[in-house]
Amino acid sequence: MWQYLIWIGVFVVALVVEGLTMQLVSIWFAVGALAGLIASFITDSLTVQCTLFVLVSLALFLSTRPLVKKWNKKPAVHTNADSVIGMEGVVKQEVNTLLGTGRVYVNGLSWAARSDVVIPVDTKIVVLEMKGVTLTVRPSDNEA
Repeated sequence: MWQYLIWIGVFVVALVVEGLTMQLVSIWFAVGALAGLIASFITDSLTVQCTLFVLVSLALFLSTRPLVKKWNKKPAVHTNADSVIGMEGVVKQEVNTLLGTGRVYVNGLSWAARSDVVIPVDTKIVVLEMKGVTLTVRPSDNEA
């Protein structure tokens, strides 16, 4: 009949872990420990108690985890940094991907740049894409 102490311990540990993480990672085990605790008052069989603990914890985990993940999903933070795609700018340092050089001035900011072709200083460019803080550019069709 001493097994109830084990289940109280498991329950407390699961709640402490849950309280420290606040991510709903061990709440299922706390409920499973409660099931094991209740079973410890009905039977002395530790095997039955452990089986009930595992089944209740697993059933709760499998049935609620998708909902919890959806509920905890953080919204994407939009920075509008990719708004420079399609904008025109000017080359301030020769864009030469092979040499690892290239700075362009777009929308009032200086950006690292790369291109499939070498683009000389003061050439007008168009931004094709953005990866991290590096712009992929090409010479503008409106080059004067």
